[in-house]
Parts: sequence; C-alpha cells; structure tokens
Amino acid sequence: MRLSPPARCIAVTGFMATGKTTVGRLIAEKLGLDFVDTDELVEANAGRTIPAIFEEDGEAHFRDLESAALRQALGRRGRVVSTGGGMLLRDENVAELRAAGPIVCLTAAPEEILERVAGDEGRPLLNVDDPAGRIARLLRDRAEAYARADYHVDTTGLTQEQVADRLIDALAGDPRARWLCGSRTRVPVQVEGGEYDILVGSGVIDKLGDAWPAPECGRRAAIVTTDTIGPLYAERVAAALRDGGWRPTVVEVPDGEASKSLEVFGEVCDAFADAGLDRGSTVFALGGGVVGDLAGFAAATYMRGIDLVHVPTSLLAQVDSSIGGKTAIDIGAGKNLVGAFHQPRAVFTDIDVLSTLPDAEIRSGLGEIIKHACCFDAEMFAFLSERPHVFAEDDRAAREYLVARNCQIKAEVVAADPLEQGVRAVLNYGHTVGHALERGAREWGLRHGEVVAAGIVAESRLAVELGVSDDETAARQERVIAAMGLPTSVSGVDVERAREALLRDKKIVNGRLRMPLVPEIGRYVIVERVDIETVADAMLTVLD
Repeated sequence: MRLSPPARCIAVTGFMATGKTTVGRLIAEKLGLDFVDTDELVEANAGRTIPAIFEEDGEAHFRDLESAALRQALGRRGRVVSTGGGMLLRDENVAELRAAGPIVCLTAAPEEILERVAGDEGRPLLNVDDPAGRIARLLRDRAEAYARADYHVDTTGLTQEQVADRLIDALAGDPRARWLCGSRTRVPVQVEGGEYDILVGSGVIDKLGDAWPAPECGRRAAIVTTDTIGPLYAERVAAALRDGGWRPTVVEVPDGEASKSLEVFGEVCDAFADAGLDRGSTVFALGGGVVGDLAGFAAATYMRGIDLVHVPTSLLAQVDSSIGGKTAIDIGAGKNLVGAFHQPRAVFTDIDVLSTLPDAEIRSGLGEIIKHACCFDAEMFAFLSERPHVFAEDDRAAREYLVARNCQIKAEVVAADPLEQGVRAVLNYGHTVGHALERGAREWGLRHGEVVAAGIVAESRLAVELGVSDDETAARQERVIAAMGLPTSVSGVDVERAREALLRDKKIVNGRLRMPLVPEIGRYVIVERVDIETVADAMLTVLD
C-alpha cells in the first residue's frame, strides 16, 4: 500500500439522532484529537439556537451558516468534526469534507430514530403532525447524499462505545486516516537472502524489547551510541531490551565523523569482546548516520558477522542511511572507502526523538526527503510545498507519514538493487554535485541536507540544459527547497577543490556520468553519458 499524506480531519455525519456528536467526541477522546461540532459552532457564531434560526430566517439561511461553520471547523488539523444531518446536501460541503479526510456516515432504523427523538423539541424539521412520516421522507430524500460518505455504520442496537470502536478499527486501515489513529507503520524491506521490517511510530524505543525480544533470556547485546545521544536515550533503550530478555552493554563513541575511523572501529570491536558478545549476539545502532555506519561495519566484521538492528535518532538516518545495508568507515584517502553491505535484521524508528534535534539536524535530513519527492512522489512533493515547515510543527501524524513514506521509497529501491548495481543510482539525485560541494567546503562546513539541496538545484538546471526537463519543473524544485529553509546556493566553497572532487567522482567513465534527472515532479530518468564538464558548469550556478 502506497502511503498517502495524513488527513486533516475525520468527519462524522449522518441523520439526526444517530449519535454523531457523542460518537465523534468518543473517537476524538480515544485518539487524542480535538473535537468540534458544527451545530455548536453555528449557534455560537449566530448567538441563537438552531430552532430560532430556522424560525426567524428559514432553512436556507441555516444551511449558509452551516457551510461557513464547516469551513471554520476544518481550518485546523487533527480534529474530529461532527456535522449536522444535512451537511452532505450541498456539493461544496462534500468537496470540503473530502479534501480534509474520510467522511463517516452514521445511520439507524427509522423506528429507532423516532424513539431517540421522542420529546426532543430541538428538532425543527420534526415539528410536524407526522414525525414518523417526515423521518421516512427525509431519509429517502437524503439517501443519495449519505451514500457519498466513505464509511457507513448502522448504529441500530449498538452502544455509542461500540460504534466508536468499530469506526476506529475501520479508519486505522484508511491510507489517510491511519495517521490520526495512532497506528504504527510497518514498512517491509525485501532483499536478496532475507527480509526485514522498518517500524515507524511514536514511543517505539520504549517497546523495543517487546518488538525484538531476545531468542533466549540473557542473550548478550551491544548498544553502540555517541556521547551526545547516549545520555538522552541509551538507558531507555537498555531498559527496554532488558525487559525483552537481553543483557545489553552500552558502547559510547565520540560524536562526529571522526569516530568513523579504524582506531575507533578497533575500540568498538574490543568493547564487544570485553562484553562477551558472540556469534549469537546483536548490535543495536542507536544514533545517526555515523553510528549506523560504524556499528554496522563492526557488526558486519566482528566474528565474521553478527546481527544488526538500527535505532536511528536523526532525521537523515531515519529516512536514508539506516535503510539499505551500507556500512563504512573513513580512511585517510577519503570517506566510506572501507565498508561492507550488511543488512539489518530490523529498523526501529521513533519519531518522538526528532523533537530533541536542533533545527540544523532536521535540515540535514530534509534534502533526502525532497530528493525522494522529486523523483518518486508528486503527492508528497505537493504536501511539502503546502507545509514547508512541517517538522517545526507539533504534528506527529505528519512526521510519521513523511518518515514512513520516505522509508517506503528507499526500501523499494533497495529491494530492486541491494548491491547498488543498477536502479539504486536514482538515489544519487542531487548528490553528484552535492558531494563535490561538500568536499569543497572548508572543514566539512556544509551539512548533508544543505549540499543535497543545492545539488538538486544544480542538477535540475542541468536537466533543463540537456532538454530533459523544463524551466517550471526546475523552478518548483528550487521553490520548495527555499521554502523549507535549505539553500539554493552555497558560499564558502573552494571552487577548484569542489571541481577537483567532481572530476574524481567514482561514477565517471571516460569523462562521462550516468545520472538520474527529473523530467517532471514525481518521475525520474537515468541519463547516460553526461559530459562531466557540463555537470561542472551546472555546479557553478549554485556557488556564491
């Protein structure tokens, strides 16, 4: 199932006396969402009761007020909105509701509706001599309108609690509403020789022992982390693993790229041996990309290979580096020149840890998210364009969607090309120029997301130059990058050093590159034999 952006709201509608308000409140309470009733908004805005509005101004005026109240109710995200029974009678209301999220319609047998409204004088449509006949006629008249809802529940004979639970179960499987229902997302990864899952959600690390219990009580494990991440999360992860029967040891390394060295690698392996790890042990990589690379390479080589589980804590690691099995350390000649492919047994991604990241770390991961949107998902690109500051908002549903959808994209590419021999080249979009800019910056002065963003701008312009794309497609990419706070050009880069790095790109064959480019948002093509000098010219356009 392709993951879609989260709904803004869940709408509960239907005929009078079917329990819309009570059930809506129950759903909101169970899911931790806000609740709003459009009838209550109408009365609050008008300063009169609905019966008074009907009596003084007529039904048509009430319907106008109702439509205005609906737009007001849908203006904020993360709500359950209960509407009046006639809300679906207007096409514009249906369009507003459908754009916001799933529409739930409650129904009941006519005789039960009549029983529920007995003695209720606040029903102006039933102030007639034959309320039973009016109910039957209204139900017939509205049948076509109610059929436009996404979900229908007959409340006859059910308690309101039962109705709410049934709706939550149904909505949890809805591609848009599932995010509001708090369900964790499982993304399968299928690679040659096995498969594993990425679990994305809130509070994942505290349930790590339940999700990944030890094969037998007392099995040894190592939690490799940094002196920055360790104080925040290492003991929580260790406690969760102990609950799952593991006997964990925390191995801390200094924060930063310098830890991806032969020296630190040796110290980590020594720590494994001192802790008694054997071939049945597991390494848990708790941290960002540096920890994932280092711990992954240690797991790949210690005792000729032991199990690895990623617990990524940076946005970049969550959406990119923890997926795909690439591990490496640096040597004097360059980054990631010593490494191995070693697929993890599982990846556990807790979106709550993103709240502790500084803005600069969030931006470091945004470049990969934008890259995936440009190449694979026009719907996600539109979502980012609409909400460029989404990671600054306290919106768990949106965060989970973006992390999970990017995991899904990366997983699909990795499954198709686990050893980076073919289609996986598309993941280099923005990276050919980006890596050159990174090497040209003084003392790694640019973050990964910044160089990828600038690289996307340069390579989108290259696509226009080569006739692969058009100006508007390139401009749209540049606009979303700028809106999300990433640079469309960079300064402080030694041009000659960046050019030299570009000319040494390991993908060059006879002065030409095989490059992914974007002809239109959401689609990529692999262009063969791109002249490296043309790429260098494109790089110059993003240098200040």
